[in-house]
Formats: sequence, structure tokens, C-alpha cells
Amino acid sequence: MPRKFFSIIVVPHQGKMCNKKVSYSLVYSLVLFVVFFIGMGVFSIFSYLSNKLDRNNLYHFQMENKALEKKIVDLDLLLNQFKNQMNNLMEKDQTIRLVFGLPEVDAQVREVGVGGPNFNISPYHTEAGKKLKIAENELDKVLRQARLERESLDRIYSELVERKQILDHTPSISPADGYLSRGFGVRSDPFTGSDLPHLGIDLAADRGTPVFATANGKVLSAGWHSALGNLIVIDHGFGYETHYGHLATMRVRAGQVVKRGEIIGSVGNTGYSTGPHLHYEVHLFDKPVNPSKYILSGGIIFD
Repeated sequence: MPRKFFSIIVVPHQGKMCNKKVSYSLVYSLVLFVVFFIGMGVFSIFSYLSNKLDRNNLYHFQMENKALEKKIVDLDLLLNQFKNQMNNLMEKDQTIRLVFGLPEVDAQVREVGVGGPNFNISPYHTEAGKKLKIAENELDKVLRQARLERESLDRIYSELVERKQILDHTPSISPADGYLSRGFGVRSDPFTGSDLPHLGIDLAADRGTPVFATANGKVLSAGWHSALGNLIVIDHGFGYETHYGHLATMRVRAGQVVKRGEIIGSVGNTGYSTGPHLHYEVHLFDKPVNPSKYILSGGIIFD
């Protein structure tokens, strides 16, 4: 098969026209060379730009990673402080519950466990990212513990408020300064000598000695009683009621609210009595009980 040629005619501005023959294979080779050269150039430029971009991205990634690691360290320090404070708070919670006889919160409950699909799977693949995920989980746990502790303290507060109410309305101090002249129970009647039930205690004291309300409450009555003379009866709530008899004077009236330690009258000799003294009774759900059990040493007073 005859070889094919390209004819290249060169027409100079001056001089003779020149006709050159170039084979197809040579032209193809030149074209392929040019295409290859251009392709290599484009590839080299692309590779250079890509490498430069990768280096820039790597540099920024490294800088961000360092910044992230520093934040993780700071977060760990702050998290440890929170955990220590939370542990101290939980210890105080347990102590308060122990002192006041409240039920303790189970240690497993305090772990505030959670569940669910893929809870512990970290979406981060770098070491710093994994550390961050661990810190996030720890922080989430501390926050759950804080919510639990807030609920626990709310319950403790409500319980103590209720208990304080009960304590404030429970007889607990001596109603007057004096000495015990007659106790609670079956005692000899000073007039007849017969053994009769004595529903309270008698405190001998000088006439005019102040008589105090032994707990917070409301005066049910303040008036004359055939046997106890001038008598004050106070309803303290929670089933408690106190009676103060043989008074010389009464400084309260029915319906008046009184507080523990408030003067309500004075020791006298009114009614069925052989001398100045205070007859004091404590009733619990309408049943007389020994008042001596409701007189605490030192006379505890709540404001």
C-alpha cells in the first residue's frame, strides 16, 4: 500500500514558492506528542495545585485539631470540678437523710444510667474526637446527676418543712418554772386522800409566775372551769392539745394564735386547789398522755 503524505506549500513574501511533503505517520506522531505534552502539563499543574490544597487543608486540620485538644483538656478540668462538687453535694444529701431518718437514694440510682441504640458509639474518628465524645458523655452524666440531686433536695426540703411544722406544734418545753409537786397517773387526792386518776402534772410555783405556751397553736378556750379554775386550752394541730389550769391571770383569748414560749397567763390558785401551782395536761388525739415526756431538757424553742 503506497504511503500517504501531506503536502505543505510555503509561499514566502519574496522568493520562490516551496512545496514540502510530510508523511501521515509523522503528523500523527507530532499531534500525539503535542497532546501528550499538553496533558502532562495539565496533569502537573493539577497535581501541584491539588498537593498545595491538601497541604493547606492538612495545616488547617492540624491547627484545628490542636485547638480541639486544648478545649478537651479545659473541658476535662471543668468536668472534674463539677464531678467533685457533685460528689460533695451527694455526700451531704446522704448525711442529711441519715440525720433525719429519711430513706437513702440507692447508689445505683445515683449512676443515672441511660440506654438506647448506639448510645456509646462515637461519630468521631480522630483520637481528639473520641476524647471529646467521652467528655460529652461524662458531662451528660453529671447533668443527669444534677437533675436527680435537685429532685432529691426538693423532696428533702418538703419533708423537713413538714417535720418542722410538726416540731413547731409539738409540746416540748416546760410551761412554767417550778418543781413537780404531783405526777401523772393515779395519785392521792389532796382533799380526800383517795387514789384518783391525775390527767396531768402539777408544777408548784409562786403566784404570778409566767406560764408559757409549750408549742405553736391556736387557743381553743380561755375561761372558767369548775375544777381547774381559770383554764386555757390550746389546739396545736397534729393531734396535740395542751391544758393550763388554776391560773391567776389569762393573757390570751379564744381563737388567738400563739407561739412556743409566748406568755399566756400566770400561776395561780383558782378552782380546786390547795395552793399556787400550775396544772398542765397534754392530750394526743383526745387521750391524756404523760406531760413529762414532752418537756425536753433546755426547752428547745423554734423561732
